[in-house]
Amino acid sequence: MKDQSFILSTLKHILVVVVAYICGYYFTSLFHEPTSLVGGLWAAISAIIVLEASHEKTYTSAKNRIVGTLIGAVVSGVYLFFFPFSIPGFAITIGAGVVVCLVFNLPQSIKLSSITISVILIVSTIAKDLHPFVNAGLRFAESAIGTGVAVLVALIAFKLQSRIPN
Repeated sequence: MKDQSFILSTLKHILVVVVAYICGYYFTSLFHEPTSLVGGLWAAISAIIVLEASHEKTYTSAKNRIVGTLIGAVVSGVYLFFFPFSIPGFAITIGAGVVVCLVFNLPQSIKLSSITISVILIVSTIAKDLHPFVNAGLRFAESAIGTGVAVLVALIAFKLQSRIPN
C-alpha cells in the first residue's frame, strides 16, 4: 500500500509538471513566441503550487491560485499600461495587490498576487514589445492552465486510488 502511494505521488508530480509545461509553452507560443518558455515555466510553477496531497486540498489551492493570479494580473496590467517597470513602481504595485486582497478579505491570495505581479513586471522588462494587457492576460492564462492540469491530475489520481484495493 505504501509503495503504491509513493509511486502514485511521484507519477502525479511528474505528470503535473510536464503536462502543464507543455500546455503553457504551446499556448503562449500561439500569441507571443518569445515568452513561450516563460509560459511553460509559469504553468508548471502554478501546477506545482496547486497540487496538494488530496484532491479536496487541491481544489481549495486552485481557487486561491486563480483569485490571487487574477488580482496580480489586473493590478500589474493596469500599472504597466501607464508606467514602465521601475523599482519604486514595483514596490507600489506589490502594495496595491496586497491592498486589493485585504479589501476583498482574501489574505490567502496575497502571496500569489505578489508572485504574479513580480513575474508580469519582470517579463515586461524582457519583452518590451509585449502589450501590458497581453502580458498580464498570458500570465493569467498560463497560471489557469497549470491550475487546471493540477486539478485534473488530482482528480484522476483520486479515482485511481479509490480503485486500488487496500
